[in-house]
Amino acid sequence: MNTEFSQARIKKDKNFDGTFLFGVKTTGIFCRPSCPSPVAKEENVIYFNTIFEAIEKGFRPCYRCRPDVDVEYYNGNIHGASVVNTALGKIYDGYLTYNAIQDLAEELQLSDRHLRKLFVDHLGVPPIKIARYHKSLFAKKLLLFSDQSVTDISFASGFGSIRQFNEVFKEVFGKTPTMVREDSKSKKSSQDNTTLLLKYKKPFIFGQILSFMKPRAMKGMEVITENSYARTFRTDRTKGFFVVKDNPERSALELRISCDDIKCYMEIHNRVRRMFDLDTDFTVINEKFAKDKQLVQGMVEGHVPRLPIAFDPFEFVVRAILGQQISVKAATTLAARVARQAAIETDNSFPRGLDHFFPMPSELMKLDLGGLGVTRTRQATIKTAAKGILDRDLQLTANQSFDKFSKDFSKLKGIGEWTVNYVAMGGLGMLDSFPASDLGVIKALAKEGTPPSKKEMIKMAEEWRPYRSYATLCLWNRNVSA
Repeated sequence: MNTEFSQARIKKDKNFDGTFLFGVKTTGIFCRPSCPSPVAKEENVIYFNTIFEAIEKGFRPCYRCRPDVDVEYYNGNIHGASVVNTALGKIYDGYLTYNAIQDLAEELQLSDRHLRKLFVDHLGVPPIKIARYHKSLFAKKLLLFSDQSVTDISFASGFGSIRQFNEVFKEVFGKTPTMVREDSKSKKSSQDNTTLLLKYKKPFIFGQILSFMKPRAMKGMEVITENSYARTFRTDRTKGFFVVKDNPERSALELRISCDDIKCYMEIHNRVRRMFDLDTDFTVINEKFAKDKQLVQGMVEGHVPRLPIAFDPFEFVVRAILGQQISVKAATTLAARVARQAAIETDNSFPRGLDHFFPMPSELMKLDLGGLGVTRTRQATIKTAAKGILDRDLQLTANQSFDKFSKDFSKLKGIGEWTVNYVAMGGLGMLDSFPASDLGVIKALAKEGTPPSKKEMIKMAEEWRPYRSYATLCLWNRNVSA
């Protein structure tokens, strides 16, 4: 028995939601720790690290606490398993909708047998089953929170047919998709609700994130108002735009997607969750930083700022290179010029201000960057980075060690320490990156106008591991608040 989990379950401690789940043997139902149902006897309880484990054991989600809808499972309890985390990220983004498990294994440079063993060892469930469960979980959110047809939802969730959708969905939830849709109709408010809800834990200050993003928004590709964020996007198979607004009453962001292939919903949903840093557990970080005299000044109401992560990592790489030794405003202007130069335009169905898409690496390689105000050196560095990504010498994923990313990225001519750390932090979402040469960081750590040495800053930052990216945000925020 896990004493900590048991006490959290008995106390219905919301702080443990997302940390573990528990099933009740006598009912066959699994719940989150804070479930309002009567407390079950310990001898009738079994604990799970992931939602997939619970489903695999034959338990079905509780209809009171809705662990399959109201608690996100993207972080899970998977530690020290970078390959599994990388594979999970691809599965969550719908990779197996278009590809076979053999393709996933090959991309990870493994045999499909070895990949299956890793999943079973770390999660207790093979990857094919996790993909099926994940598609069902995503479909349920669409059934509850959108007005799309059951047929459209089946394809948006990656199922190959309505028959397959019905069979798998009923196996997981004990109800057909149509039954869940009928249940949801009686619970919906009278207002139009065609959006996806991205749940978050409070406090969540949407305005603070928008304030951070606004000076970095690229004209023609992003539009930020007082209460919304919108941008264009392209994936390997689709293009479109999305709009994000806050719904504090439901503790969720409202995401509205418009694209030419409904199967993009899963990937965009997950990328936007990462973009607004909705899945980080801030409990330990807040406690740690609140005791630090330097960092506490950059916290807001006892909470560290969330880490805005780029929707498109390659786009962020280009912006970081353009931003070397110049202001955020100047770098943003140059990046917008690059996008306009590529001239990959949207059509008339897009809202005003969302006029074009950012070029992909292959497109940027063919682009003439002359006459945009970008130095020849930086033009060359941008092309070198694009080639490195195309040649797979550089991987733009957070599921690798910082040391590996730093080593690979630093090999490219024109890439220095600041760019490596800046991209790791804002482009990939690595939590322990520290751009010691950043002017904002230096200014925040200066004493009576005298900046510390680089050695002193690095030593100071050791105390902030393994969350130095959030420490950097606190230092930046401290400058803004000063």
